[in-house]
Amino acid sequence: MSLNSLSYNNAKIEGIVTVTGDKKVDFMSSFSDYNLTELDAKRLSKVMGLSSRYVVSGEQTTSDLCLEASKKLLEGVNISPQEIGGLIFVSQSPDFSSPATAISLQHRLGMSTSSLCFDIRLGCSGFVYGLASAYGFIEAGVDNIILCVGDVASKLVEPSNHVVAPIMGDAGSAVLIQRKKSKSIFNLYSDGSGYDALIIPNSGIRRESQFKDVDSFMQMDGAKVFDFTLKRVPSLINNIIDESEISKESIDYYVLHQPNKYMLQNIKKRLKIDEHKIPHSTQSIYGNQNSASITGTINGFLGDEYSSKSLKTLIAGFGIGLSWGAAIIETDNIFAPKSFQTGD
Repeated sequence: MSLNSLSYNNAKIEGIVTVTGDKKVDFMSSFSDYNLTELDAKRLSKVMGLSSRYVVSGEQTTSDLCLEASKKLLEGVNISPQEIGGLIFVSQSPDFSSPATAISLQHRLGMSTSSLCFDIRLGCSGFVYGLASAYGFIEAGVDNIILCVGDVASKLVEPSNHVVAPIMGDAGSAVLIQRKKSKSIFNLYSDGSGYDALIIPNSGIRRESQFKDVDSFMQMDGAKVFDFTLKRVPSLINNIIDESEISKESIDYYVLHQPNKYMLQNIKKRLKIDEHKIPHSTQSIYGNQNSASITGTINGFLGDEYSSKSLKTLIAGFGIGLSWGAAIIETDNIFAPKSFQTGD
């Protein structure tokens, strides 16, 4: 068993709702905005699976999307905000650097002042880290936690940056975790030596010389991120399966973070997973939803399955930090409607 292996027996997801941006951006209609030629755009579209993405058209923040998702979630499962014991907000795009966005969300949602609320500043691995934290508080005695995850990533990137801008979508998800018998296992990892592979420089207190002439937009070293993903993710998934002592075949779905089509196809080939068990269309339709990409994939493409069946799912998130994590969880007929656009 790995040093960071976490296992839980009394926490379970009861509902997931995802709200996306309301503006659909077609890649081939907007390639000139990224200073790409039509030939380059067609090549990127084919290799990376770039087709469209949904972004907010106005001044909505991540917390606005998560608030919408939380209200729809509570209505769908018929639970009052006063029954929620905690709210965890996972995002790279909080309302402010301080105070914590989770606390204002608690107030806006109408939760009790006796509830615990805090932020986690993570991106692509954030849902797995946030879910592990929520499960831990449930096991410790908290009743009903809402986990909010997501980003308005379109506001984090330079609009003309062809490496990052055409990839990013905006989304916020709300997940309800309750105390119920259910076995789950988590493995979480981090490697700060790769902190600058994905970074928003000059966005905090620290100023570094290599970024002195760079604006506060997300920068990505694509080669580093790709190498990291193929080095870490297949072994991450194989290790947690071995540790759980179950077979690959017994897992109903492998719902992974959705960076792009090319990365997911490489992971699938290395793991030898059946095509239908590893959805890979989220980034092509909605864009890279960061910490909401796993939840967004469930709501976007698998809602009917999760709403009507008992399923065993392997989830895995990986990216900025560098950080990565996986979990094997059980769900049973959860509330999982099709993704909404903000304002729906």
